Amino acid sequence: MRAQHGRRARGDASSFWISYSDLMASMLFVFALILFFSIYQLVDLQEKKTAELETQAAQLATQQSLLFDQEAELKDKEEQLATSSQLLEDQQTQLDEQAALLALTAAQLEERETAFDAQSVELEEARLQIALAQQNLDAQQLRLDEQQAQIDNLIGVRSRIIEDLRDEMRSANLDTVVDRQTGAITFTSSVLFDYNSSDLKDSGKALLDSFLPVYVHTLLSEENQDYVAEIIIEGHADMSGDYLSNLNLSQQRALSVVSYFLSDTFYGLTAQEKEQLRSIVTANGRSWVDPVYNEDGTVNMEASRRVEFKFRLKDAEMIAEMSSILEQND
Repeated sequence: MRAQHGRRARGDASSFWISYSDLMASMLFVFALILFFSIYQLVDLQEKKTAELETQAAQLATQQSLLFDQEAELKDKEEQLATSSQLLEDQQTQLDEQAALLALTAAQLEERETAFDAQSVELEEARLQIALAQQNLDAQQLRLDEQQAQIDNLIGVRSRIIEDLRDEMRSANLDTVVDRQTGAITFTSSVLFDYNSSDLKDSGKALLDSFLPVYVHTLLSEENQDYVAEIIIEGHADMSGDYLSNLNLSQQRALSVVSYFLSDTFYGLTAQEKEQLRSIVTANGRSWVDPVYNEDGTVNMEASRRVEFKFRLKDAEMIAEMSSILEQND
């Protein structure tokens, strides 16, 4: 029994160690599996990490390339920005210059506007002065037109009176010459007076008897008397002798003519006509200051000794002055 028991004990011990070794082998196998799985996972993880790193490296390379491109682009943009900045500075400088020029121009414009305003005021004043001057000119022109009409009328009157004298002298068969411009009628002294005498000859009185009524009636006619201001009897002498003696002789001869036809013994004129003549007739002596010349320029002594009958229209001096003004205006 004891031997059986010993065998049984050795058998149990042997079974125990077999079970234990199996257990250890199983555990070792499990450990190996775990280790293998861990290594596998590690390798797989490493491969994934490697792939991930490679992917990241590729991405990084791409990003670096992109970064390089961006840096290059940024550099280009910086250069462009620098260029643009310089251009902007240049433009700003130009703008500042233009602003300064604009300010100067504005100041000049303001000065010109001020000057223009002043000129406008002056121009307006000048326009007012011109308008006033034009009004004065129009008024003067109106007066000149009226005066010209008066002149034309008086010129027409003179011409008409001269023609009346010519016609009346011809009708009376009087051998007289009426100046077409002035209406003056001239008689040589030899017809009226002896040489160096102021007493009328009978032939002179006879001439005056036939001439004066026609002359006076024409000038004092109803048509002409309102225009006649003066009848002038004017004596002239030749160049012989001194001035004063010839002045006295020429005056005395003119006075003799006037005294004759205003005397009571002159019947060719009415008392009323004589009275009218006293207010307008004058007797003047000119000595030798207005001689008559020959064509060769020498003095015609006989023709210079003469008596002239002249007439002056009313306002003739004023008309002569107006005529001068009108001629200057023309």
